[in-house]
Amino acid sequence: MKTNKLKTTVSMVWLLAIVAVLSAQTALAQSERISKSGIDKLSNWVGTWEGEGWQIDQTQKRTEFKVSEVVKSELNGLAISVEGKGTSKTDGALGHHAIGLIFFNRDTNEYVFQSLTKEGYATRSKANFDEDGNFIWGFEVPGGQIRYTISLDGDTWTEKGAYSPDGSQWYPILEMKLKKIK
Repeated sequence: MKTNKLKTTVSMVWLLAIVAVLSAQTALAQSERISKSGIDKLSNWVGTWEGEGWQIDQTQKRTEFKVSEVVKSELNGLAISVEGKGTSKTDGALGHHAIGLIFFNRDTNEYVFQSLTKEGYATRSKANFDEDGNFIWGFEVPGGQIRYTISLDGDTWTEKGAYSPDGSQWYPILEMKLKKIK
């Protein structure tokens, strides 16, 4: 009889351990809970945008480009995707091609902006709106940080990029202005 109780106790301990491990794996796999309520603030982004801009590379060379941004609502409104393509104004060559996914993490009350570029780079940034209603996101790079500010005014999208070596002084590296075409 003592052997049966011992076997039952050991079996229960193993069962509880397995349940605990599976619960922990599920919690880790789903560690970010997302919300439609935050993404609703970006609903006016959805559409096709076209325009022009310029950027400065690491060698201080300025390049002018044409750009399009296609923004879609995804996952029944839980996220938006942004696909940007920039072509050279001089020869039409594709210079910039990136895809981003933005969602709102309801646990941290922040936007998450995951982006991928054709050059094979990926960034995962926290983002938020500032007091003026601008959407700001950025990330660390070797020797400093990059910050982008997106402003929408009706059917005009303005985006500015800046680099800072120290987080206090910012240098412009990109500016583009687009119009919503559909």
